[in-house]
Amino acid sequence: MITLVWFKRDLRLEDHEPLALAARQGAVLPVYILEPDYWLQPDTSLRQWQFNQDAVYLLYQQLKALGQPLLVRRGPATRVLRELTREYAVQQIVSHQETGNLWTFQRDQAVARLCRELGLPWRQYRQHAVQRCLTDRDQWFLQADAFLKSPTFQAPKSLPLIADEPWPQALWQAPPRRELPACEPQLCQRAGDLSATLQSFWRSRSKNYQRDISIAAKAGHSCSRLSPYLAYGQLSLRQLQQQTYRQIKQLPDGREQQALAAFFSRLRWHCHFMQKLEDEPQIELMPMNPLYQGMRDQFEPHLFQAWQRGETGYPMIDAAMRCLLATGWLHFRARAMLVAFASYQLWLDWRPVALHLARCFTDYEPGIHYPQIQMQAGTTSINPNRMYNPLKQSLLKDPQGQFIRRWCPELSRLPNEWLHQPWLLPPALQLQYGMRLGIDYPAAVVDLQQATRLARSRLSEWHSRFAKTDWQQGRDAVRERHASRKRPVERRATARGNQQPQLLLDF
Repeated sequence: MITLVWFKRDLRLEDHEPLALAARQGAVLPVYILEPDYWLQPDTSLRQWQFNQDAVYLLYQQLKALGQPLLVRRGPATRVLRELTREYAVQQIVSHQETGNLWTFQRDQAVARLCRELGLPWRQYRQHAVQRCLTDRDQWFLQADAFLKSPTFQAPKSLPLIADEPWPQALWQAPPRRELPACEPQLCQRAGDLSATLQSFWRSRSKNYQRDISIAAKAGHSCSRLSPYLAYGQLSLRQLQQQTYRQIKQLPDGREQQALAAFFSRLRWHCHFMQKLEDEPQIELMPMNPLYQGMRDQFEPHLFQAWQRGETGYPMIDAAMRCLLATGWLHFRARAMLVAFASYQLWLDWRPVALHLARCFTDYEPGIHYPQIQMQAGTTSINPNRMYNPLKQSLLKDPQGQFIRRWCPELSRLPNEWLHQPWLLPPALQLQYGMRLGIDYPAAVVDLQQATRLARSRLSEWHSRFAKTDWQQGRDAVRERHASRKRPVERRATARGNQQPQLLLDF
């Protein structure tokens, strides 16, 4: 029996249920389809293409070592799969379920139609704690908990050779589009760095995770930096959660346990957000609460372009965007701040903001990205409006200006008292410090206080257009479908003295 294992965003051997089950049943034909139309989508970029290419090549090498190399074909999935079923006596197709963008959702619908036409079974297995066709959000946590605690799947030890095809380097010569340049080589994460990244986090970097996760200059070191490996499926979330729990149990120091337990608890939000997009794919395009449709229809291109380039005149905003453009990664607080500033102070529609950031993130995960964007942009109606003050965030999260000076070098000579608000710098001091406002560094594109007041006024005016009962019904509908529920397990107790903290789960 030949089973075609279709690899998508699950580029690994360990804890790969479709591969493991197919290997038990007979011969395996492992396939990756390079889909040009996907790379023409407005949320894709060169940096993602390059990371993905490296991850696929690593998988090719790993499968080749088992006896059967990965087959890489280029073209629409329906055409490639039809051709492969003619070339080989394929008796079934297996893959993981994918919670991707609307394009991948529609592609999977087309593949399902093809398989029905061919009379070929296509079995899809869960990769995450996301429930397909979920009917009761109240039970989601228990179901997710059961999945994440369930046994993982071991990689096959060998695979019989069916087709020996060399690595098709020519297929990867040029991506269909180049919306953004590649990340700076010395700063970007690479698909081959997974093991080193994971081990350094366990060994030392996690010690300061809880303390430094929101500190601009330190978060890049103390955060796990595992998000791109999760996004491309090089790392199984279930395996990571179970491994994290074991690491916590082995730590003798209660403070280090608490730091790693904070990371563990945040991992639980991963699938919670993905479930939202799985349940309602249209939130990639439409606000969760439809009453917000049209609220930000006016669009100021010059404000959007200044925000895109990191030239708003607000150092913390600009440093965050420039860091993201150069590295493909940004810590969560800065991601939220970028979206909030664009949505409120600049009053930009969340959809072009979401697409630009999607292209910037090497670790772009649609199921997390779009619900988070809408939450920060205030279009869910079940989350508070977060109007981050970039000056306050700058003073709190980068008081010595290390992050700002690195990514806005034109401000590097300014002392701290001027660094965070250069728009107040008198002309004489601009000459003294070699920083001419509007020439060396842009003038602020909006007045912060005025823009914040205007945003509040616009929100209030928009809310007044609809009856309170309409807003309540909208909130209730979003809450019923997407809101988190109380956890049915006890929260971790605070450790006292030599008492060990009680963790959220017991694997």
